[in-house]
Amino acid sequence: MRRAMVWTAVLLGTLTRSAAAGENDAIPSVFPQEVAPPPRPVTGPQPVPPKGPTPPADTGQNPLARRLADPFAQAQEPGGQPARTFDEKFDGDFGGVFYRYTITTGVTLAPVVVGFTPRVVGQTQTVSVGPNGQKVVTTTPVIVQDPIVVQQQVALRQTVRLPLAGRYSGILITDNDNPRPTDRVYLGYSYYDRLGASLNPGVGGSNVNREMVGFESTFLDGDASIGMRLPVIQQYGPAGFTSQVVGDLTVLSKFVLLGDGRAGDVLSAGLVLTTPTGGGNATLIDGTTAPHSVLFQPWTGFIKVFDRGYAQGITSMLVPTDGRDPTLINNSLAVGYQVYRGTPESFLRTLTPMAEVHVRTPLNHRDPNGSVYFQDQVNLTAGMHVRFRRAVFSPAVIVPVVGPRPWNVEALGYFNYYF
Repeated sequence: MRRAMVWTAVLLGTLTRSAAAGENDAIPSVFPQEVAPPPRPVTGPQPVPPKGPTPPADTGQNPLARRLADPFAQAQEPGGQPARTFDEKFDGDFGGVFYRYTITTGVTLAPVVVGFTPRVVGQTQTVSVGPNGQKVVTTTPVIVQDPIVVQQQVALRQTVRLPLAGRYSGILITDNDNPRPTDRVYLGYSYYDRLGASLNPGVGGSNVNREMVGFESTFLDGDASIGMRLPVIQQYGPAGFTSQVVGDLTVLSKFVLLGDGRAGDVLSAGLVLTTPTGGGNATLIDGTTAPHSVLFQPWTGFIKVFDRGYAQGITSMLVPTDGRDPTLINNSLAVGYQVYRGTPESFLRTLTPMAEVHVRTPLNHRDPNGSVYFQDQVNLTAGMHVRFRRAVFSPAVIVPVVGPRPWNVEALGYFNYYF
């Protein structure tokens, strides 16, 4: 009995000391505890870490701040794979509508009559009977007017079928654009070789340089955007003919119908409005002044994204306010594939070769002998999208494949900067 009382006192003392030490102190035990055996070494094949970039650690930064820090950063998809998104633009192909008018191609020296001088070349005699019956002979000199001719410069005039610089230039939704709303500024350059040469046998075509500047800004949380663009055109040829003008101002809008405006697949629509603010004019072969329409261009398009590739298409209708201008149906399709992907820290992010096909179908003004003319066109584009951290440079070459060919070859390059 005395031994039991001693053990009871020892146990109560131990429990009292444990409570005074706090909850984090270990409770001593009067009984030995089982010790876990050390881990055994792992043998056999080891698990292979997943390929691809490691998802970044969550720093607690909000999505807007991450987007401002890196405009190409996207949320991760389930499974830790990189986000499936592309924002590569169509490069375009549109050279304009053909008008039939007369141009001055140069000057030459030609004889011009500026007056006349009299000269006596002989005389004539007239015999008559006078009042007294006598014969009267009258002599009259013969005078001719010799022209006074000098050599003067005169204009050489040619009737041609050519676009008017400033009209229908850089207006299509597929000129450096696609169905996805973005925040960007951009500039571009296009060169058309022998524009209209096939329509002017023996006369030739024009070499056209076009610079274009523009911007686009999103709203509605990235599901819509509005933008503006302005081209400047220099037209040279046929020989001796030159025209340099600012083109028409174009306003563009986009609205996402299905999908995420910032990533992945998307279906969208919008309206492009071109205003007749540009220069350049001509009197057509029928004596009327060339039309200068407001152009309405409703459109719809899609982007389908794959792992490293994408496909996108746009259909639009170009409707002028002046019926003397053509109404066009435009269909464009582009595909691309990323052959190179850098890391998020790389200066060069991606290299994406691409190909495009553009089909232009006029609904009227299909007669090449008319004052205004547009032919069926199928134009192929091949190029590369070179993406950096905040910018994309896109050089390309465009070749028409259906005759009469609107031009020989087009070379262009666009630079887009994202913010």
